[in-house]
Amino acid sequence: MAEAFPAELIRTRRLSDSTMDFRFKRTDGKPVVFEPGEFFRFSFTDSAGTFERPYSLCNFTDASQKEMDLVISTVDGGRASEYLFHCDVGIEASVTGPYGRMVLPAELPQRLFMVATSVGIAPFLPMLDKLNEANAVVMLLFGVRDRTELLYADHLLALSQAWPNLSLVVCYSRKVANLNEYEKLGYVTDFLDTFEPNSETDRFLLCGNPRMIDECYGRLKALGFSAKQVIREKYVFTKDTKKVQRPALTDEQKNLIAEKLRKHPRQSKD
Repeated sequence: MAEAFPAELIRTRRLSDSTMDFRFKRTDGKPVVFEPGEFFRFSFTDSAGTFERPYSLCNFTDASQKEMDLVISTVDGGRASEYLFHCDVGIEASVTGPYGRMVLPAELPQRLFMVATSVGIAPFLPMLDKLNEANAVVMLLFGVRDRTELLYADHLLALSQAWPNLSLVVCYSRKVANLNEYEKLGYVTDFLDTFEPNSETDRFLLCGNPRMIDECYGRLKALGFSAKQVIREKYVFTKDTKKVQRPALTDEQKNLIAEKLRKHPRQSKD
């Protein structure tokens, strides 16, 4: 059930040239209750006023029950990233949630495919802990530009080595030399068919770039997958634009308009 509460930024970390993660702490003394994969709406206040953004929680390491980890990429002209990437620890936010349907199925399928691009990995990271405990069979396809954008690489590699049922495939959209076994050149959509998805036994979670999600879903539909079997969450990067203010009419202009209305009154359409 969604609730509203205050939070304070207590930590920031640089993950790559374009990405940071942020830890917020709930300040009313209560725990943050959510299912892995759900998101919260954060309201911030900058010099232009208050604005809101939705973020999936990326709690998978040492976050306490009162803390929330967010992973965010910078967006040219993006109001939220401009604010957060230059803010100081201690800023406050109003938070509501949790929301969303990007959660684990009640009954795990024979194989669960998790397909993400960039910060779309966020909701999957807390899910992986539960899936590991259940020794589920998971295919994780993660698309990024190059190795510098491979978020939480150490954690994912350690997890894949310790968990035999986790298949990790990292897809680079830019040229990368000396590929490891788990690394591929191309897009995640290029490698779906190699797993021979089965609509009778497999389920999919897709998160990240809208184009990737649409392409993956299109291919899966052609294989017989229904919308209920493919849960999708598109990350649309928002740019706030300022409203253009029309200049105020001068007294002369107002008088001209009034004169025209007197000479040419509007006819009623009743």
